[in-house]
Amino acid sequence: MKQKIVKIILSFFIVMICCTLIARGAASMTVAKVKTEGTSRGSLVDEFTGEGTIQAKDKVYQSLPEGQKVVDILADPGNAVHAGDGIVQFDLGFLEEKSAQQAQEIEKLKYRMEQQRILGTAQERTPATAQAGLTLDEAADALSEAQLTYQQAQNQYEEVEARLPADAGEDPALEEERQRLRSEMDAAYTALQAAQRAYRSAQGAYQIAQQDEANSQANDVAAEKASQMAQNEMQVELTALQDKMDKISRLKEAGGIVTAQADGVFESAGAPEGSVTTGEEQIVLVVGSAEACGVIPEEKIAAVKAGDEIEVSIQGEAKKQTLAIDRVGQDEEGRYVWHAPLPENSYRMGTGLTYQYSRRSESSYDMLVPLSALRESGGSSYVLIAEMKPGILGESYTAVKVNVTVLNKDDHSVAVETNLSQEAKLITESSKYVKEGDRVRLSE
Repeated sequence: MKQKIVKIILSFFIVMICCTLIARGAASMTVAKVKTEGTSRGSLVDEFTGEGTIQAKDKVYQSLPEGQKVVDILADPGNAVHAGDGIVQFDLGFLEEKSAQQAQEIEKLKYRMEQQRILGTAQERTPATAQAGLTLDEAADALSEAQLTYQQAQNQYEEVEARLPADAGEDPALEEERQRLRSEMDAAYTALQAAQRAYRSAQGAYQIAQQDEANSQANDVAAEKASQMAQNEMQVELTALQDKMDKISRLKEAGGIVTAQADGVFESAGAPEGSVTTGEEQIVLVVGSAEACGVIPEEKIAAVKAGDEIEVSIQGEAKKQTLAIDRVGQDEEGRYVWHAPLPENSYRMGTGLTYQYSRRSESSYDMLVPLSALRESGGSSYVLIAEMKPGILGESYTAVKVNVTVLNKDDHSVAVETNLSQEAKLITESSKYVKEGDRVRLSE
């Protein structure tokens, strides 16, 4: 009986051990496997890489004449040239044709200027007040005559009226004489009123004529001024055409060849062979020392400053060079770039390069954690650490959340303020998503 009981107890423990082993095995398959790193002290390092080219610090730009056909580029890019050396050869036949066209344009513009000058000259004309003045003078003379006639008729009537006795009305002959003089005086008065109205009308017409004349004179002045302005504008155009003609003449004298204005290295002509220039093309000559130039990533623009050192690998050279950044600015495309002078050497402009920038921060921090350990939620930052906790199956690692305050960071580390211990195991990688309270197991 005792042996039977012992066998049952042993069987129970064997089953329990097997179940435990199975449970642990199952747990090991479902629990996330994590990598951990510890904290450290020190400084942050701002580093990044990029690409660039070798450029000239100083250049000379020569504009090519407009409307000329390029026959040949006489210099090879990257080769040294001297002032007076031929760079671009233009088509002489095409040049002669353009010269003739330019001469025609100048001649036509001169005719237009003469036509405009004639149009702006004031034309001979009779003033608008001439006829109105004559009419006013005639009306004034008529008024004076009517006034005199009326005055005479009035004087005669009053003189006869004064000589007649009181009972003259009984004498028919005397009464008829008095009535006749009265009628003449009334007629003279009516004529006087008509002459006054005619004079006032003539005055009004003369005033209107005066205003018309003033307007005409003002219009003549404005037209003359507009004509003069148009002539001035044409003169500017004529000067530009003559300047182009002078350039074409000088180009013809030079055999259609554009030469270098300074000693330097020929970079580009701006126009390919066979093309017709638009006037915007430029010959570019490198006349200054060579310098390295690299494009700065947008997120790193604020980090790069003059005086920083940068490690450069130039295409075709096995040895890297450490250069000092001279200045930071924008290129023609608006990108931020750094510039660093190169030691005296013969470099071909446009040669590519790669660079690595690395600068340690001046501040030192008591606690740095790996950037891969930092997490964010709800506007706050935290890390998860693997901490040993007791459980049903015994002690195991559990993910514990620890809040941190971020002070600064680089591409690899984050400076934080927190109550983490130096021995804390910060979770940086996991085989699957891990959150606070999850059981984890450490990578070997």
